[in-house]
Amino acid sequence: MTFKFTSQPLASGLYEPEGIYLHPPFEGRGLIVQFWGDHPEFHAQFTYNGVPLKGHIGLDFALQPGTIIFSVDKGRVMEMSNEPGGFGRYLKVEHSWGESLYAHLGDINIDAGQVIGRGALLGYSGEGNPPTIAHLHLGIRIRPYNRFDGWGGFTDPLPYLSPDNLLFPDEVSNSHAPFVPLALALEKHGSRRP
Repeated sequence: MTFKFTSQPLASGLYEPEGIYLHPPFEGRGLIVQFWGDHPEFHAQFTYNGVPLKGHIGLDFALQPGTIIFSVDKGRVMEMSNEPGGFGRYLKVEHSWGESLYAHLGDINIDAGQVIGRGALLGYSGEGNPPTIAHLHLGIRIRPYNRFDGWGGFTDPLPYLSPDNLLFPDEVSNSHAPFVPLALALEKHGSRRP
């Protein structure tokens, strides 16, 4: 059996073996301020299902407050909530391949249970809480995933995004202060993390 995605390159000349190509979660180019796995010592104080994290569980993009946030793929909005002291206002979308998480949001323009298309307007980025700048946290889980793996079941989104929509720290001037990672809320017995 052959699969079309193994021989059909993306416009940027890359292909992803799983056949997952994410729509950019925002318009234009976003500066990555925290990569997957960054700050392992800091994140080890937080747990998913009682297991300490091995590092940052997604990508953080510096965005102006009020930036439009898009769905990375078609799916169904499965969860919308607020995690004070952690992800803040967030939502999760279920996809055929897994799920995506968007955190530190401002206004949200969709409803839980709603079926949405690829690139659908989800809402807007929120305000930053000093000393951390305003940003979007993007996380993805690809099935099958294991919430006990030290990553909360999350996978690095970077290989699934087009480089055309990304700005890396070495591409911009050094005028930005170093990114201060945000704490996650402490896991409580009987509660379920996003």
